[in-house]
Amino acid sequence: MSSNPITEQITSRVEEQTGDDTRPVLTYLGPAGTYSHQAAFDRFAKTVHYRALNTISDVFHSVGPAVHLALLPQENSIFGIVTETYDLLRSSDVGESRWVRGAVTLPIQHCLVVRRGKTLRDIKKVLSHEQALGQCQRFLAANLPEAQQVSVASTAAAAEVVSKQPDAAADCAAICSKICLQLFADLELLHEGIQNEHQNFTRFYILANHPTTPLPNTRYDGRGEFNALIRLELQQKVDELNASQDSSHPTVTDLLAALCLPAIRIDRRPSAQHELFGSVYLVEVFDNEASNASRPSQRVGEEDVVTGPLPPWKERILDGIARVVARGGRADLLGTW
Repeated sequence: MSSNPITEQITSRVEEQTGDDTRPVLTYLGPAGTYSHQAAFDRFAKTVHYRALNTISDVFHSVGPAVHLALLPQENSIFGIVTETYDLLRSSDVGESRWVRGAVTLPIQHCLVVRRGKTLRDIKKVLSHEQALGQCQRFLAANLPEAQQVSVASTAAAAEVVSKQPDAAADCAAICSKICLQLFADLELLHEGIQNEHQNFTRFYILANHPTTPLPNTRYDGRGEFNALIRLELQQKVDELNASQDSSHPTVTDLLAALCLPAIRIDRRPSAQHELFGSVYLVEVFDNEASNASRPSQRVGEEDVVTGPLPPWKERILDGIARVVARGGRADLLGTW
């Protein structure tokens, strides 16, 4: 089996760490200061080591023995699903060596930051990624109509320029995520939530190297609810289904009925096997029958780990998968949380 250069790089960096720090490593789509970084920090705070990577694929493939966790952008409430993430979820690695262990939702809050002590009256230029500039036009028109808008590579890059470049300190502002205030020195928040659209949210999946990897900074809240992500595929090709008069061949509706679990979202991607119009369905189910009242647990750090017999919710999920297979489809459990 060929080695993965991303995994090797991460392993090398982890091995360089010294001392007794045993916090797990979490990778995310960089650079530092992105909204992926903000979402990860909001969820895990200082309980993990953060590693920024260049692409979603790099983040996905980094998960292994040295990297316990990763954050993958899944969907934006305005722009829809992140197709690269869903294409990676088609991989047989998911459910075998990588698992979805949770979800994080981040409200996109654009912030206007300046060098410490500066005010709106001082600002002559506003730096940010072109999309962020476009998403804040109403605020800029009302409050900084004369300021020049300068597009840079990322929102984090804008914050770094204002923080580190002397010629930008006097009259420049950056539109960026709030976490940039912790990453770059001498920055001050002038306004938070300056975007035009206030119903802009991005959801992320937490990927892990084991199906029961404990998530740091997690506390059991006692709710009898549970989620799972299941990958469904028809064994029969679409053109064969269209040509067949045999009603025994299952359809997607048949597989969902066999699963018999409340589906809260269904997403489709083309088959990874390059079959003509073949499909992979990613089905997120929500088991509201699960009762945690009788589940014995032990505290491990800040995570409750279930012990004892297989809990009822897991039995229902596995029973549903078995029914899909019996009906003639394929179903893989990609993760639970």
